[in-house]
Amino acid sequence: MKSITPALLSSLLLSTLLLPSAASRAAEPVAPAQLMHDIEGVYKKRFTSGIIVPGQSETEPYQAENIVEVVPYDDKHVYLRAHLDFFNGHTCDIAGMAGFEHGAFVYHDPEPPLPKERPCVLRLHVTDKRLMLTDRESPDAEATCRAYCGARGSWDYEIDRDQRRQIGYMARLKRSKEYRKAIDDLKAVESRPATK
Repeated sequence: MKSITPALLSSLLLSTLLLPSAASRAAEPVAPAQLMHDIEGVYKKRFTSGIIVPGQSETEPYQAENIVEVVPYDDKHVYLRAHLDFFNGHTCDIAGMAGFEHGAFVYHDPEPPLPKERPCVLRLHVTDKRLMLTDRESPDAEATCRAYCGARGSWDYEIDRDQRRQIGYMARLKRSKEYRKAIDDLKAVESRPATK
């Protein structure tokens, strides 16, 4: 029997570290329509956060809540709305249509939120166990949706898929100004001439 050399052991350990874990492995590729059906709903997570109160040494606690809504719109788009709470009352808020691109639902801001800013691109990745939001091309890339967040906010967010609940307020959601604007923005983007 051959002995394991330090080089072989190092190679084995490195390959083990590079294999994705079951928890982080992306869900098997599925058709966008099936994936939309699988993730449709509202995801909520309540938690205690705090607000700095001038003149007090301790923060004042308050109940915060992160909300992600996913609603199929057509065969390749979902309506995505997200509200995330952060310390001291800071939030991130966004709503729009996200199209299926390279295995994720991707929201493209129709216009940059601020002059000379890059347009916001927010991705909704789906794994076996989680929904993950990010506005970065890679973990060390620049965030593109900062204009939609307070100073302490960030779009690097995950929520367990078992938090999904049926939306019981669908008629009200579809009458909301956010939903109607998302439809108008999508139509405006789709009516633009294709760029070469």
